[in-house]
Amino acid sequence: MNNRNAYAGAAFALGGLLLAVVVVLLFFTATVETGDVGVVTNFGKVTGTVLDSGWHIVGPVDHVTDVSIRTITTQTDAECFSSDLQDVKITLAVQTRITKENASKIYQNYGPEYMSQAMPKILDALKAETAKYEAAEIIANRDKIRSEALKAASGRLEDFVEVQDLSIVNVSFSDDYEKAIEAKQVAQQRAEQAKYELQQAQIEADKKVAEAKGEAQAIEIRGDALAKNPEVINLELINKWDGKAPETLVTSGGSSSAASIVLPLSHK
Repeated sequence: MNNRNAYAGAAFALGGLLLAVVVVLLFFTATVETGDVGVVTNFGKVTGTVLDSGWHIVGPVDHVTDVSIRTITTQTDAECFSSDLQDVKITLAVQTRITKENASKIYQNYGPEYMSQAMPKILDALKAETAKYEAAEIIANRDKIRSEALKAASGRLEDFVEVQDLSIVNVSFSDDYEKAIEAKQVAQQRAEQAKYELQQAQIEADKKVAEAKGEAQAIEIRGDALAKNPEVINLELINKWDGKAPETLVTSGGSSSAASIVLPLSHK
């Protein structure tokens, strides 16, 4: 009888222990997912305790909310203005995260939608940098605008959200400005073509002038040579003679004014 009571008491104790374990597991533990931290609240009030990822024993009235500390990417459009007051639409991709140290405060003050508070400050930083450049300069300086906007946004969100990177995905302008740019490019291309054609015409003109000068100088040299040595004419005739006897003979009277007479020559 005593053994039976002992066994019953042991079984009851074991059952109670198991029940206690089950109750603890069900009501006094919390599991925080990897990549998250757990913000502990009591009846909706943030306690300031933040749990790392993993399994934890918590108080009977504690509630644990997972808050992600992973890097998230948010893409949005920003309506900006250039320094010459042109509309500039920029598609922006922002990589942000919150730290374990800031998770409790951010959850308490802003809740899970904290990016709705952070994004306007990031866009303001971008708009301030865009306004430093004329519209025609923005494309060429997009990397500089990106880096300066990233630096400014990080300063504005210090002790709040950590801005890890910022990318300018696309830049576009108003339709009127796009047409003006296209017309300007066409005009520039035509001007370059006209400049090229003018240069080619000048080259051709210079070439013809050079040829004319060369020919004139050759004539002048030949004239000087004939004046100094009339025998050069005979030399020219000999050089040009094809070896055949002439068919005609040109004679003239004794005076310089006499008409020239062409006489046929017979080869018979």
